[in-house]
Amino acid sequence: MKNGLPAAARLSLAVLLVGVSACGGAEEYTVPSKACGRDVSRDELGALLPSGAELREKPSTSDTSFSCQIYADDLMQFAFTEHSGQRKFDVSAYAKSGRLGGFDQLRASDVSDNAVGSHTRSVVMAPCPKAGKNYILDLELPNTEGDHSDDIERFVRSYLPTGLAAMGC
Repeated sequence: MKNGLPAAARLSLAVLLVGVSACGGAEEYTVPSKACGRDVSRDELGALLPSGAELREKPSTSDTSFSCQIYADDLMQFAFTEHSGQRKFDVSAYAKSGRLGGFDQLRASDVSDNAVGSHTRSVVMAPCPKAGKNYILDLELPNTEGDHSDDIERFVRSYLPTGLAAMGC
C-alpha cells in the first residue's frame, strides 16, 4: 500500500483517468441553425460538413445575388450562391457544355424541373414570380471527396423555400 491506496485501487484509478482524458479530445463546433444569417436545417447542414474545432462563415451580398461560404478549421467546406432576376436557360445543357463550371458525375436532379446535381455540387433554377424571371441556387462542397449527392439534395430541398423567400421570390 503506497500513498494510502492499495495497488489494485491505484491501477483502477489510473485506468479511469486515462479513459476520461481520452474522451476529452478537442472541442467540436456546434452545427448552426443559420448559414450567413439564413435559416437552415441543422441536420441537413451537419451532414455536409466535416468534423472540426471551429466554423467560420463569410457572406457576400449584391443587388441580385447572395453568397455564403462556410469554413471548417480555415478550409472552405461549403458554399452556396443565389441569384434572382435570371433569364431562363436549360441548366442541364449549360452544365454539360461546361458553362457552369465543373461537375463530378453530373446527373439530372428532381429538386426542380430545371436542376442538376453531382457528387459535390447542385445547381437549381426555380421561378421567381415576385421578383420576375428566375432564381438560381448553386451549392458546392469544394474540398470534399466522395459522393454526397443525396445529402446535397436533402439540404437543397429543405433550404429552397428559405432561399426563394430571402431573394424576394
